[in-house]
Amino acid sequence: MSDRYVLAIDAGSGGGRALVIDLQGNLVSSASQDWSYDVPADAGPLGKEFDPQRFWGIICHLIAEAIGKAGIASVDIIAVSAASQRQGVVFLDGDGQELYAGPNTDIRAIVEGFSIDGRFGTEVYGITGHTPSLLFTPAKLEWFKTNRPNVYERIATVLSISDWLIYRLSGERVGEASCVSGIGLVDVRDIKWSSRLAEMLELPHGICPEIAIAGTCVGTVTPAAAEQTGLAPSTSVVLGGADTQCGLLGMGVKDEGQVGIVAGWSGSVQMVTAQPIIDSKGRIWTTCHVLQGKWILESNAQQSGGAYRWLKGILFDESDNAGETYALMDRLVEDVPPGAGGVLAFIGPTVMDMTCMRPSLGGFIFPVTPSVTDVRREHLIRATLENLCFAFKANCVQLGEISRLKVKEVSIGGGLAQSRCLVQILSDVLDMPVTAFGVQHVTSWGTAMCAAVGCGAYPDIERAIEAMSPKSRIVEPNPQRVQEYTPCYERWLSTAGWLGKLSEGVG
Repeated sequence: MSDRYVLAIDAGSGGGRALVIDLQGNLVSSASQDWSYDVPADAGPLGKEFDPQRFWGIICHLIAEAIGKAGIASVDIIAVSAASQRQGVVFLDGDGQELYAGPNTDIRAIVEGFSIDGRFGTEVYGITGHTPSLLFTPAKLEWFKTNRPNVYERIATVLSISDWLIYRLSGERVGEASCVSGIGLVDVRDIKWSSRLAEMLELPHGICPEIAIAGTCVGTVTPAAAEQTGLAPSTSVVLGGADTQCGLLGMGVKDEGQVGIVAGWSGSVQMVTAQPIIDSKGRIWTTCHVLQGKWILESNAQQSGGAYRWLKGILFDESDNAGETYALMDRLVEDVPPGAGGVLAFIGPTVMDMTCMRPSLGGFIFPVTPSVTDVRREHLIRATLENLCFAFKANCVQLGEISRLKVKEVSIGGGLAQSRCLVQILSDVLDMPVTAFGVQHVTSWGTAMCAAVGCGAYPDIERAIEAMSPKSRIVEPNPQRVQEYTPCYERWLSTAGWLGKLSEGVG
């Protein structure tokens, strides 16, 4: 099977990528490109959209580039699948033309979302496992009903971004379970479109496509898509899923009690459960996994990689090679002891609580002496890495408390997982082994596994995981550091609580 390959597409928040991966899980080639969004005049400053023709053109270019770099014939790619950012959606009309395409950062419907939550928030959360509504599709539909009624009346189908890519490739309108359960239209318990929600919020009739599970082959690449992408018309088109859940799949996080941290721009901390668990206080999210019969309880640490990138930009020349700079940051903190010389960082990562979305105070806190010259950049970097790990732990604790499940294993993947110092600190803070993955884009590996199952290369996801998982390493906690980090973590928690009280008057 070494001469057979699958192609994984990932439409992320900051850009797209296409990877050719063989059936043993080896990366053959990749192509990526950043993208940006438009701010429409009638929805600014909070509204964002993207031109579907332009984005599809980028994806086509990336597919062709990845195939070219691989140096293989297009017929050697036996399947293609896609994952994407959650909450992003595309509206199609009856003829399949795009009426609206928006990313997860489109919050034009803030007023409509507050209105929905004010009237039905508890019931909406109980059905979908998600609030605040301003982030999800029902509020966007309400916005279009009020502000673009001529568009609203023509909406025939709502698709997640990855399901839209599947539609573009195959011509089939299908909703993958993990994607549709994260856009706010589905009863998360039985993964069906909610008639109660449709009635309560007066949603348009018939906008929800058939739901299928990840790894389902929906057809083959159409002649038009083949010409645009360079894929062969015989290539199987297979449902992928939501980016974080595909990331869990790429890390083999599939059993109840396992926790996966997909540490990219944000820090998604997700626990696998065997049944849907809804937080009685509405603080976190419940979604279904890409695996049938499994759910996800998510306690997100919020901006994580984004915060670390911000610090890099503050401390180092932006023109420097980013990879080399991150490696330098790791080397600088190797000899800084736990506690970062008394410095505490609060620059993004925190404990998820979607009932309390307000501006927060943060920054660096450190002991003030007659001279502050003892606080150097390595202390700030170390404190930021500890901030990340403290937040990851606090979210793991919250997951355990809400689920009443013991955290069995913790895995971490994504860009931040490439920091050996961060992974070691995380293991010390958690006082348990952590499995770290050496590839940045674990989402793409999970997507490739879906493609391999859909074309029949493997009989099920479990076999695909065994055969295609990327390389990982297990990092054990240092007993001495575990003891040193216990009071540091408690100090971080208490200071975070104090800052939270100060923030009550902000904004």
